[in-house]
Amino acid sequence: MRIISGRFKSQKIFFPKTHQTRPVTDRAKETIFNVLGSLPEGALVLDLFAGSGSLGLEALSRGASTACFVDQALFSTSCIKRNLDKLRLNHVGFVIKSPVQQAIRNLIKQEKSFNLIFLDPPHNKGLIKKILHQLDHSDIVPPLGIIVVGHSNQEGLPQDLETLCNQRSIKIGQTFVSFLAKKEER
Repeated sequence: MRIISGRFKSQKIFFPKTHQTRPVTDRAKETIFNVLGSLPEGALVLDLFAGSGSLGLEALSRGASTACFVDQALFSTSCIKRNLDKLRLNHVGFVIKSPVQQAIRNLIKQEKSFNLIFLDPPHNKGLIKKILHQLDHSDIVPPLGIIVVGHSNQEGLPQDLETLCNQRSIKIGQTFVSFLAKKEER
């Protein structure tokens, strides 16, 4: 596993070698960042169910100013810290070892918001619906903020979101990547 582009292009990164994580492939990362295009200057990134942190690390390599990585597994948070150390990004990468819904509640209480959120939970566990509803009813996603969701073809996106709308979905192998945006306030 490696960084695809940007300041740390071709740098190898560590990933948890366990069946409990599903590393994002280079092809999927490349597709995601091609769709996103250039990141907004000073982008703030939230990587939920971060695993190795590869999506947040890729965003930092491409110019994001900070990335917050959330995972409840010790083997994942240890791996992310190891990657941040290797790339000397400890000053802009922050790791939260916590269940994702609890971490989101805490970030909301701290009045944090993120331009770009990656959401790639374990598939077919109902987590996408729960997390998207939680994000939908918060200011953690600012106007024009983007959420990138990795999901299986058996687990669609909720249709009853009030402030988030699906802009695009792409099939990559057996999974889908969907891009949701916060609707502009009128």
